[in-house]
Amino acid sequence: MKRSTVISIIQGVFAIALLLLLLGTVDYRLTLSLLTNLDIRFIFLAGLCYFLNNLLMAYRIKRILFYLGENIRFRLVFFSHMAGMLFSDFTPARSGYLYVALALNKRDVPLEKGMSAITSTYLYDLTFKMTVAILGAYFVYSYIFAESLGFVVIITFLLILGVITGYFIIMYPGEKMRNLLQKREFLRKILLFGEQSYSIQKYAPFILSITLAGWILRGLEWYLIVLSMHQLFLKPLDALLLNPLLTLFSLMPLTPAGWGIQEAGIVFVFTTMGIGATIAASFALITRFVEVGIDVIGIKEVFVKSTKEETLFAFYNTIPGDIDEKAFNSDMLVQRYFQRRKTEVIKNTLAVKRADVIIDIGCGSGVQMKEIGKNGYSLALGIDVNLNAIRFARERSLPNTEFIIADAQNLPVKSSSADRIICAEIIEHVKSPQLLVNEIARVLKHGGAVVVTTPNDKSVWGIYEFFWDVFGRGRNYGETHLRFFSESGLRSNFPGFSECSTQSLFFISPLFALFNRKALLEGGEKLDRLFERWGWGVSIILYARK
Repeated sequence: MKRSTVISIIQGVFAIALLLLLLGTVDYRLTLSLLTNLDIRFIFLAGLCYFLNNLLMAYRIKRILFYLGENIRFRLVFFSHMAGMLFSDFTPARSGYLYVALALNKRDVPLEKGMSAITSTYLYDLTFKMTVAILGAYFVYSYIFAESLGFVVIITFLLILGVITGYFIIMYPGEKMRNLLQKREFLRKILLFGEQSYSIQKYAPFILSITLAGWILRGLEWYLIVLSMHQLFLKPLDALLLNPLLTLFSLMPLTPAGWGIQEAGIVFVFTTMGIGATIAASFALITRFVEVGIDVIGIKEVFVKSTKEETLFAFYNTIPGDIDEKAFNSDMLVQRYFQRRKTEVIKNTLAVKRADVIIDIGCGSGVQMKEIGKNGYSLALGIDVNLNAIRFARERSLPNTEFIIADAQNLPVKSSSADRIICAEIIEHVKSPQLLVNEIARVLKHGGAVVVTTPNDKSVWGIYEFFWDVFGRGRNYGETHLRFFSESGLRSNFPGFSECSTQSLFFISPLFALFNRKALLEGGEKLDRLFERWGWGVSIILYARK
């Protein structure tokens, strides 16, 4: 048996023994009475505080990933974060939170970038909590520190300080250390990790501001749980100082809390302060229930498959071939309106002439080619990875038009052969947007033009996306949208084009269209014009000329 396995078994046995010793002092009848008489209003508010804290933590990871060049959708980061929180609830030293990097890696975020985003923020959190727990709690609650307990806290503090010191060494390696780390592949990865972590340090004020807000929300969460029990055994300041202190206990080896049974740490500290073991245990169980009840949101992410090309292609080929046709002619005003207005703008922006050769990348069932073809074109080629869509499109028998199966990132088309290219709602679905743009530039003739449409990252698109996934008909947008762009971010992908401009479409009108009343829709369109002028529309329309 490996040494690490033996140590783990000893830790587990010791942790369980200590936990059983603590639980032996609990009055279970009183615990049941406390649990059955909770004020649900305060429990709901406590859960809301915890949820808001997780939103802030996920937003912090998203922004750091953005700084590292990974513009991933917030909802994907949020679910990845919640999956990590769920694992951390039951793992020693909350180590399960590292699963966030693995979940993000499924979304094509490099593992080293995910780890850098997590560990850099975590060490700021840890340093902040150490400061509050060791300095604040020691002086305010000095009467709870028995000599043995104070020794354990100091040892834990030194261990954590050692980890932080090591982290700063790889971020700021001297020449000798850098040369040493260059000698082996594993050490080179550590060096790369340190370099990426170093690049994040300039965002320290942003990271710490989220840490501060999270500390207040967690302290408020604990105080609201106290109020729900009708037992005022903690003041708001107590909750603020004790929460970070008990985080340190969850990092202590050879303790139940360090083994992942965090309730033991709460019971131990609270009873040392003179709070009854039964009340302490009840508080710990309620806190666990509230937090795991929120963290379970992340369980969905555990079962998500990695976004490999073959997985994506397999998913797209489960989509019915006539889905775009049904959307364009839907009996739902909101769907019909959204598709037709966007197609009309594409048609007017692209201004196809009768002598033009056009390509529709991600043509679907061929709706847009049919509409553009009303004005005529010389030759058109529709490209999609969905065999069902290609079969349906071919049955249209559009004049001077062919449909083929191909990858948008590797077009089987001669260079400089197209006058006009349509790429509607495709760039956010590909793993390498720049490859797609390179292919567009290669295939276009000099003076040729392309229209690209995609959701606007700086808009309320996420709200539309969520409700459409839940209540709408068609694709599961949340699972297949891999990259998102702002107007400026999308334009930055077209540096070699002589002309490049963007506009945004829609804001409130799709919501008005839900009521299936044209008068309301017309009012919504008037409001749209105002917000579109500010770039707040949910859909970006890019026009670029080579």
